[in-house]
Amino acid sequence: MRGDMKLAKSTLLVWLAVLATAGFFFLPATGCKKAATPKPIQSTLSPEQAKEQRLTWNLKTLVEAYEKAGHTSPKWDEPAKRALTEFARTRSKSTESNEAWGLIISTNCIAAADAGCDDPMIRYLHARFVTGEQRLSAKECADVLCKAATALQQSSYPDIRKFYASLRAVQQLYSAFGTNADRQAIGSVGGGIKNYLEDAIKDKTMPLEDVYDACHEGIEIYRGTQNLYEEIEKPLFDRWPDRSEIWLLKGEAYIKKAWNARGGGYAYTVSDKGWEHFNERLATAEEALEHAWKLNPKDPEIARQMMTVMLGQGEGRDRMELWFDRAMVLDPNDYDACSRKLYYLEPKWYGSREAMLDFGRECVQNTNWAGRVPLVLVDAHWNFCRGYIDKSEQTNYWKQPDVWADIKSAYDRFFQLNTNTVGYYEYYAWYAYQAGQWDVLNELIPKLGPETYYHFGGKDEFDKIVRLAKEHANKPN
Repeated sequence: MRGDMKLAKSTLLVWLAVLATAGFFFLPATGCKKAATPKPIQSTLSPEQAKEQRLTWNLKTLVEAYEKAGHTSPKWDEPAKRALTEFARTRSKSTESNEAWGLIISTNCIAAADAGCDDPMIRYLHARFVTGEQRLSAKECADVLCKAATALQQSSYPDIRKFYASLRAVQQLYSAFGTNADRQAIGSVGGGIKNYLEDAIKDKTMPLEDVYDACHEGIEIYRGTQNLYEEIEKPLFDRWPDRSEIWLLKGEAYIKKAWNARGGGYAYTVSDKGWEHFNERLATAEEALEHAWKLNPKDPEIARQMMTVMLGQGEGRDRMELWFDRAMVLDPNDYDACSRKLYYLEPKWYGSREAMLDFGRECVQNTNWAGRVPLVLVDAHWNFCRGYIDKSEQTNYWKQPDVWADIKSAYDRFFQLNTNTVGYYEYYAWYAYQAGQWDVLNELIPKLGPETYYHFGGKDEFDKIVRLAKEHANKPN
């Protein structure tokens, strides 16, 4: 378990399934023609030059946009520009790994707001980086973010900023309400997402990396009734016909289209037409991703997406393992690739509990892999418990000695590799509590912060658990 105990954050597929079930977005089929245009300047830039280009563009669409279109005042200009500058640096991946960029943004947003700032971009950043620290409910956060996004939509800020604000608001609505999210509210705040993206990518100064990021997120969320990819495909291929990122986007889009055609039910519920579209679109995705790989065999995201194609085609585990190995060679810390393989190994697909646990244990024992990879063993138990164990028996699942042995070995290895990730102590503590491992829990309690309350059901519930842990101190488990 990685985040809120109510979510299986261990796999991206859970979130995507929620969006797909909601049926709000759609990606229709479309072809593309390879335009005979010269290669863009991005292909000749060094990594440092590309990063600088991204920073320049993000500063232009944030700080410079504030100076031209924002609600400026000497009373709050300084903190407002600091917040916008730091946000531009984060969007450009120019921050250091140990830099407290979120704190920099939030404190300057607070300072600007205290000085009376009513700029819509600052209001949006305040909603994202300050409201989240106030421990509001998901529904309250959604309300604040939707209001901020609406205000930004009515401003003269660039379309790319309106796109992301609208997108984040819709994501928060789904996070708060799931498939019960109010369709009218989603349409009101998110109805312009497609148009904002279409207009944003017309900006010829927009770096390819920023184009990819925006289109990737748009493709992720437009899974039901809107034809986003059909609208952006031609301008993308006209401008970048020989860039792997554009072929990767096509592969991603056709994967989403394929699973939309299939639906989320069991195989016997899929119509003949559904299977036909599913197979055709996966074939198109595979072709696009193969081409992307030929252009850039150093991008692990291509390999990860191909693993999802292999999941749908089901033509043998060896094909999936080929792309998994390619991803791990490029990035030995690739938690996402491991999560996709774990999903492939679930009983409802091509594996079993034993296969899941064997792979999870390999993630702990393989000395070439690091990062969050050891926690895939925790995910294996979490996913199996939540997906294949009767709800009445789920509590007892964690008390099994072999289960706890796996949980402990995974976290021991994780903390050995990641000495500064104190935020994960609260998740380890949750498992220790579920397993009745009181000595371990007592060791972890002093390391936990106030945010832990919410993972245990609130302060009162957490205090009760602390008392229980003390009562069981030094007693046999």
